[in-house]
Amino acid sequence: MGRAVPAIGGAIALVATVTGPATAAARPGDFAAPVNLHTLTCHENEDATSGDRVYLQINGRTVWNSADTLRCDRDAPTIRSVDRLAKTGDTVSLYADDFPDADDHLGSDTVEAAKGTLTFNLDDALYTLEHDLA
Repeated sequence: MGRAVPAIGGAIALVATVTGPATAAARPGDFAAPVNLHTLTCHENEDATSGDRVYLQINGRTVWNSADTLRCDRDAPTIRSVDRLAKTGDTVSLYADDFPDADDHLGSDTVEAAKGTLTFNLDDALYTLEHDLA
């Protein structure tokens, strides 16, 4: 709502009347902080006998693959550098390439903070992905 008030030189200015709180509360997704997905750790393979060839998707788009087969267990984790950019609010998914069969979905997690760990633990696998502010 507004009201007309006299202004300098006889002109009329419209002045807005603000009601309600001075600032609105921030909603998730209002600001998406850039993050660097940097270290994928394999703690437990989905395919215990032959290992996993894995790939990452961000919001359904493939952005990285392991290029080789990862073999690991809880006593001997395997670490790979990822170095891909994402942002808070993005959904990151991990899959095992099981050609010629359908790929195995190993889990999805949402980047909720500028620094943290995403966990993928479906289908008897356990992988973690570290990320921090880009």
